[in-house]
Amino acid sequence: MADVDFKALGNAKYKEGKYQEAVEAYSKAIENDPTEPTFFGNRAAALLMLKKYDDALTDCKAAVAIDNAFVKAYVRGSKCYILRGLLFEAKAFLSPLLEKDPQNPEALKETATIDQVEKDIASAREHLQNNDHDRATYFVDRIVPVCPDSSMVLSMRADLLIGRKKYDDAASVCWALLAKDRQNPDLLFLRGKALLYGGSTESGMKHMTEALRVDPDHSRSREMLKMVKAMERAKNSGNESFKQGRCEEAISFYTEALSLDPLNTMYNSTVLCNRAASKMKLKKYQEALEDCEESARLNPTYVKALTRKAECMIQLEQYEESVQTLEAAMKLEPDSNDINARLREAKLELKKSKRKNYYKILDVAKDASEYDIKKAYKRAALKHHPDKWANCTDEEKEESEKAFKDIGEAYSVLSDSEKKHKYDAGMDIEEIDGE
Repeated sequence: MADVDFKALGNAKYKEGKYQEAVEAYSKAIENDPTEPTFFGNRAAALLMLKKYDDALTDCKAAVAIDNAFVKAYVRGSKCYILRGLLFEAKAFLSPLLEKDPQNPEALKETATIDQVEKDIASAREHLQNNDHDRATYFVDRIVPVCPDSSMVLSMRADLLIGRKKYDDAASVCWALLAKDRQNPDLLFLRGKALLYGGSTESGMKHMTEALRVDPDHSRSREMLKMVKAMERAKNSGNESFKQGRCEEAISFYTEALSLDPLNTMYNSTVLCNRAASKMKLKKYQEALEDCEESARLNPTYVKALTRKAECMIQLEQYEESVQTLEAAMKLEPDSNDINARLREAKLELKKSKRKNYYKILDVAKDASEYDIKKAYKRAALKHHPDKWANCTDEEKEESEKAFKDIGEAYSVLSDSEKKHKYDAGMDIEEIDGE
């Protein structure tokens, strides 16, 4: 009678979701009668809910040893394996039951589940290899509820997260798995890849190196490490060439680095920004702007790409766009004195752009010498002198007179060092003449 009470107590606790108390009650029932298979089977069910799979499996084995026709014990034992993704072992545990009863509906249902998971795993792996993350997601999402505690399935999820560019999440999944299996080269590789693609190149390379120490034949780690080292060599060579002023050579090295791994977007964002700096030195501002835009697209929080983009826009006289770009950078780093100063400068250039551009009128650079300004004035004044347009149409005369007036106005400011300084500081002609 006491045994029946403990079993009933265990059943009640199980229904209430108090699985540990259910285990304790079933354990007392087993102490009183270790020959009753249902006690072991029921305790296995409670242990499954507590994710104590090894203990649950031990109880299932004990139950079928007592009663080799105990269907629920076979099914629960199989589940102990399925939940951890051990599909071969799950089938093996069911096989004695199916040998006795090939048409057993519960065993057939469990076998069908295993077969479907195996197919889904194969499909998920194929799509992951093809970088088809949408289809891979579909299959992984089908597998996870069936095998929620499978290291293999969770590592596939980590691989998928990398493909989705959720590098921090992927690294966290791998870290949790490595806590249970620190010598797993596949997990070391995946965490290394997540760190690499997340921007932590050195840490990612260390994980690849550790994976190869555990398994010297781990091809994915070896290939990835080889590629990253080649990228680092090319980038570092580009940096050195840039420092030496060999900008064309630097561009060539950066382009080589960019060709090696198109999927490493964080790394490539940095290299693109470096290449942009080299192009800016060569005054190839449009090409540099394109590199900065691509760099910012690959890494929207990369402030350096935004500030260089804004600098290129100023050189290309895209002043409003430059202000907008720097305002976006300020949102990312609101306390940056450097960005704040750049923004003030861009706003000043925007204001200046709405005045007459005396440098354009005389067709001289902003850093032109006094001699160059005088020479440019004479050339422009001669071209637009009214005497040269005497026989032209009234409309042409009017345009020439206006141009001649602007030329004189431009020269009067740019030839006077004090006025030129005020003009360069952003003052309007009225303000300059009014002082």
